[in-house]
Amino acid sequence: MKKKPRRSLRQRIADLKTEKMIRKQRGDQPRYKQMLRLVFNRYTGVFFAFILIYFLLLLLLIHFEKGSSNANIHNLGEAIWYSLATFTTVGYGDHYPVTVAGRVVASVFLVVGIGLLGFLIGFMARFISKIKPAVILSMNTLKPWYVFTGDSYYATVFAENLLMVRPDAMIIFAESNKESNVGKSISVPWTVPEILSRRGSLYDAHIMCMKENEMDNFLDSTALSDIEAPIICLSSFTPAYHAMNINFFSPTDSTARIFWQQYPLIKPDEIILMIGFDSAGKVLLDRALELNIIYPEQNVKYHVFGNSDEYRTNRKMLSDIVSVNKIDDQRDSVIFHDDPWNTDADLLMSADRIILCSDSESENISILHKIQKFFVTPGNLYIYNSNVRGIATPFGQTRDVLTPAFVLHNTLSDMALCRHEYLRFMLGQNIPMWENANSLTKDMNFIAVDHISMKIRILLGDDQPGKPFDELSPETLRAALDVFNTSSEEQKNLFRKLEHDRALRFYKLHNFRYNSTLNDDSRQNPLILPFEELTADQQQMADISWMLLNDLATHKEAKRRR
Repeated sequence: MKKKPRRSLRQRIADLKTEKMIRKQRGDQPRYKQMLRLVFNRYTGVFFAFILIYFLLLLLLIHFEKGSSNANIHNLGEAIWYSLATFTTVGYGDHYPVTVAGRVVASVFLVVGIGLLGFLIGFMARFISKIKPAVILSMNTLKPWYVFTGDSYYATVFAENLLMVRPDAMIIFAESNKESNVGKSISVPWTVPEILSRRGSLYDAHIMCMKENEMDNFLDSTALSDIEAPIICLSSFTPAYHAMNINFFSPTDSTARIFWQQYPLIKPDEIILMIGFDSAGKVLLDRALELNIIYPEQNVKYHVFGNSDEYRTNRKMLSDIVSVNKIDDQRDSVIFHDDPWNTDADLLMSADRIILCSDSESENISILHKIQKFFVTPGNLYIYNSNVRGIATPFGQTRDVLTPAFVLHNTLSDMALCRHEYLRFMLGQNIPMWENANSLTKDMNFIAVDHISMKIRILLGDDQPGKPFDELSPETLRAALDVFNTSSEEQKNLFRKLEHDRALRFYKLHNFRYNSTLNDDSRQNPLILPFEELTADQQQMADISWMLLNDLATHKEAKRRR
């Protein structure tokens, strides 16, 4: 027999709308009421069977008792009263059987009464548990729904943070029978498509793939991509092309982005030590090289302790943007150390900041203990993924990263799309539309938006507090834009060169090469040239990123008016 093809959720929801119109014309009940009626039909048969047996026993008791002159159970009402007193073990003693046959029936009540009462209570509890999810969902279809594919630690943390921002949100854990610890949440045994089909509309519905295993999240998100609802996938792997409604979120990458926005460079020749070069450290260095372009003449020194072989092998053009393993006073330097971090005490003393960025929290704490015990370190200490406070500044904790602002990143996406459209307008058809762009092209725009935090410091000075771009006020953004607009052409060219160098670093880190024709898939770009070799029009294209200050300020002002 040929298997019937599975319909997509969009088709099923369209069918539901049609079915709703037909029901309305015929006066039929809504689907959820039909479902409740089915549940009632399933359980009421069992319930009435017990009621029938119960009344048969009562009738037998009355029949046997009415033949005795000493009987005090004469009618159905007195029999029911006696049975209830027996079931509940109260036993008032005002009614009781006096005949042998009546006492036999009463013995049945005595033996099975408590068990029957317990069964009935359990039966009602199970009955209510069956219909409770359907009733709750039916009563909350107008609220925002966040449907999680699993109730992992990540999902729990994000749900709790989400409820602080959106207290009216419905948190729904799919395919789960255990009670959730998150307040205002519900666990249901249904799949994600089944849950959303009960909503009837995908407006303000979100799918959260946030299991512990990132590969499971990736597979879940691709399997659910035909659902036209936003999907958040907790995964470090982002395919080159994916469905438009899937947004990939990496805690490690977000940690690195947040870190350099909150704790930017403090001077142009800062000395930075990174100890523990695991996956978090690699991403942290990438984001440092892409974002830390603030001063016209800077020579930041990044000293990296840990295995860096794979990092250097993959980044073929690293030496084009920084000096590798050699201090250069004219540009930034990255020194990869093969010796242990505690070999050079003078370097530890001269560092402006020391970042403990091993993936292992226990290893970071162990290194912190040794630094405090044996070395003098005047610089700032930062420790990754740890609760240690007072001794070092912690960063990258799950509860601080899994927030709606960073997971949903609505503002980031809006601003990145805005910048991309500006580029398309200026360069024409060579740049694909946002939905057709590959992941690297989108990442390039995301980093450009992140750099707004650095642009504030460039325009308004180092006394500006380090804040992620989304936390900047419209007043600060407009003040910075005024500085840019009123600057001389020479000063503007300096700003443009900084922005071009920032973009150039991104391209080089991802092995893009120069070509007169733009092709992101083959990693070719006509702007991969020194700033001085660009045409005047190409140089002025850097203004797009500076104009994002105005777009972000307008965006924030619009949110204030809502």
